[in-house]
Amino acid sequence: MLKFLLYLLMSVLLFSCNYPGKGSLGGWASITFPVPKDKLKLAIDSLRNTNPENEIPEKWRYDSEYWERDAGGVKEPEVLYIKKQPEEMYFFSYIPMEDNQSKMSTTIALRSVFRNGTWYRKAVLDTTEQRRISRRFYEEIIAKLELITNTKSRSENEEYEQPEIDHGDSDNKSDFVLVIDSNKKNRTKKELSIKEKADSVAFKLIHGKFETSSVLELEKVCASSGDLTMQFFTTTVEELFYSHMASFTNYYMTNPGSCLKEKLKQSMEEYMAAYEPKERKRKQVEKEKRILKKAERENFTPNQISFLYALFKSINLQ
Repeated sequence: MLKFLLYLLMSVLLFSCNYPGKGSLGGWASITFPVPKDKLKLAIDSLRNTNPENEIPEKWRYDSEYWERDAGGVKEPEVLYIKKQPEEMYFFSYIPMEDNQSKMSTTIALRSVFRNGTWYRKAVLDTTEQRRISRRFYEEIIAKLELITNTKSRSENEEYEQPEIDHGDSDNKSDFVLVIDSNKKNRTKKELSIKEKADSVAFKLIHGKFETSSVLELEKVCASSGDLTMQFFTTTVEELFYSHMASFTNYYMTNPGSCLKEKLKQSMEEYMAAYEPKERKRKQVEKEKRILKKAERENFTPNQISFLYALFKSINLQ
């Protein structure tokens, strides 16, 4: 009995901090697809492959790979990343079937959402945020899986949060994609604020060539990035660094007083601050190894490597 109680206590302590554990399922609703599990898995893989912009970025790779290494009893976890703001990862898993359930249907449930270095369970979020996440999970993931599988999912108690989308025949699949693209274009036309302009420049850099003129535009924005409306700016700067690491390293070496360089350092510190103090050093070492491995692949010069070591040394883990 004592051994069992100790095991139970350790489980609670381990999974109550940054990672959603076995007990975190009782929040968002279960969603059932009328297809076998292997077919739904293929649909999820197809969703990943057809949306390369939603490839999990380097800065969040450790937090997504956690489930592949040690899922804490969670069976067959899935993690999908959504790039457009708010930048998030959605962790969901398959619900084991009861003996009386048909193997021709598959049930999944959203367990937790990751952003700004932390996994959030439904219970810790306010009602507005819960509904936003539920709706986004449906629109960005569930609705697209319905299109791929040509089925309609069933949710036990969140139908009121899900917009009605008539998939119809195959022609409507193209209509669904066009609607999404149209919305993106509309958002681009409305980009008037400082934050939206910064997002536009960052998007061009991340998905295009490194251009010093674009970096200088972001430097102008950097001074106002402490505002609440710019709370994602630091993570954007870190993502930019990974997208053109050699070029940004050279830029920061020749511009040691760069505001963006300070935001890069701040982003790394914010990431580490999400973890318990005793975990930060280990996770920082893991991050450093990934960055150095990327630098090795890109044939960094000794001076560039020295810059990276100086950057690592400047990170405050307290």
